[in-house]
Amino acid sequence: MQLLRCLKVDIKNILRNGLTRLKYPLYFQRMAQVGKNVIFGRNGCIIRPEEVYLGDHVFIAANFHLSARNLHIGNYVMIGPNVVIECDDHIFHCIGRRMYEVRDERTVSGINIEDDVWIGANVTILKGVTIGEGCVIGAGSVVTKSIPPYCVAFGNPCKVYRQRFDMVDLEKHLKDVRSKYTMTNIKAMW
Repeated sequence: MQLLRCLKVDIKNILRNGLTRLKYPLYFQRMAQVGKNVIFGRNGCIIRPEEVYLGDHVFIAANFHLSARNLHIGNYVMIGPNVVIECDDHIFHCIGRRMYEVRDERTVSGINIEDDVWIGANVTILKGVTIGEGCVIGAGSVVTKSIPPYCVAFGNPCKVYRQRFDMVDLEKHLKDVRSKYTMTNIKAMW
């Protein structure tokens, strides 16, 4: 009896993992751009993959939800489990129509996650946001506004807590990673 239970669990896991492996290549084929070494965890969902642009060395952990409208994810990005990236919106004040039926294409705007970003578990990122290069977004955050480069931010709503490096270390880091930013650019954004 124990053996049958183990076999049943193994078959269920094999089927689940096998279907996941079949699903993601279909997403990759439909995406606008997929870089090298892109890894997705299990149980993810991508709505409109043709509007997703993924850079190189991107890791997105399990149970992600990407509702894409011009979603750009840069290089060397790590995204934790249970992350929701939502580019859509619904109108909820339209008299005589159900919210489910009303979608305003004018309220849709893209999301840009720049290079070298780490997004913690259970984060929600809403439309129109840019998460700057080198940012760390703390677990459980709700990102409603853009975050400047090289900041550590968290909370609901997500706010900048501090800069990731002091000025001397940041200058060295920018050179070492061949950043598109200069110290002058970053100081202006902070």
